[in-house]
Amino acid sequence: MYVCICNALTEDEVRGCVAAGACSTRQVKKACGWKPGCGACVSRIAGIVGEMRGTPAALELPAA
Repeated sequence: MYVCICNALTEDEVRGCVAAGACSTRQVKKACGWKPGCGACVSRIAGIVGEMRGTPAALELPAA
């Protein structure tokens, strides 16, 4: 399932980044080569990070 339509980023890719050590939305985006888009995916990415890490992930919103 796509988490980010702008970057064609799937949930499996996000989970792979977290499993490889990413601890925040910023780290996931960097590891996945994410480019700024609409920003709708940020909360979903944070949710996946939090779920896998067992802690709430801080939302790192893109600069306006």
